[in-house]
Amino acid sequence: MNEFNFIDPSVSAKDIELFGFKDARNCFDIQDVWTMAHVMHMAGIFPSISIARKQGWNKPIPKGMSDFTVGKRKTKVWILGELDNG
Repeated sequence: MNEFNFIDPSVSAKDIELFGFKDARNCFDIQDVWTMAHVMHMAGIFPSISIARKQGWNKPIPKGMSDFTVGKRKTKVWILGELDNG
């Protein structure tokens, strides 16, 4: 399993389905206090949040749909962040 999916809890069920996350495997809810370091740690790319921070992932989770391919194992990280439905 080399793919991880993260969804912001504010995203509606309709948007989750629209972006293709409805039946996604390895799916995690993003917590309010998380940064990208938390996401990369949960995806198993780094053994700890502090190491992820030291490697430059101490930044906010992007809004909208994002994907990253990270590490030697080319782990795929999909993020459905907070959406601007304004």
